[in-house]
Amino acid sequence: MMKTIIRHALYVILAAGASSPAFGLTPGQLMEEANHAYIEEAYHKAIELYEQILEKDLESPYLYYNLGNAYFQEGMTGKAILNYERALRLKPNDEAIIHNLRIARSQIVDRVEPLPRLFFLDWWHQFVQLQTVDGWAVVTIVSLSLLVLFAALFFVSRRRYMKNLCIGFVLLMLMSVLVSYIAADRQYHMVHEQQEAIVMVPRTVAKSSPGDRGIDLFIVHEGTRVIITNEVREWHEVRLANGNVGWIERSALERI
Repeated sequence: MMKTIIRHALYVILAAGASSPAFGLTPGQLMEEANHAYIEEAYHKAIELYEQILEKDLESPYLYYNLGNAYFQEGMTGKAILNYERALRLKPNDEAIIHNLRIARSQIVDRVEPLPRLFFLDWWHQFVQLQTVDGWAVVTIVSLSLLVLFAALFFVSRRRYMKNLCIGFVLLMLMSVLVSYIAADRQYHMVHEQQEAIVMVPRTVAKSSPGDRGIDLFIVHEGTRVIITNEVREWHEVRLANGNVGWIERSALERI
């Protein structure tokens, strides 16, 4: 599995077409060296090379996945989870990413039980995750094209059963356009606007207010995912999946 992922990652980076040198190497060459370092179990070197590629504003789910694997091998669970989460945002429902993310999460101290959610909201969330933003955009465009086609057929058809059939398909495509557009908008919001972060320090205390004078509320550990709900100077107000809310220093977090 790892060799397959590495091979795909190399193709993605090469396809990006970027050739600006860093330390005399193109992104494709950096990727090749990073993959070789990973295979040779030189994980620290692999991390440095993968990070150099990201510094060029190049990204792919495979790159984040490989980087997460390297961090995990180095025992840096927080960084591993961060990069698996970033990979999953670019490629939802990828089995390899989900599997490794689950393993990494099993290594963290906190066991945060999420608040119960209505079953249809869970279904909707899972449905949205079936495609990326681009995937839902393609579905929307195809559905809209078919809608126009069947609408045109309705006006040119003279037989009643054909008109009824076209009306049915027009309504079906209209529903598909609406659902796929809403799903694309929701997926975009989840990827680009939702303020999620991972705790990067071994241990930090959530306060009742932004500052050291605040009352200690609860402790969170490396690898825990939080949602940022407010910002004041060097402090973030965060909410955990179980509903707990507190203020944590910005330096303890890294946004997904």
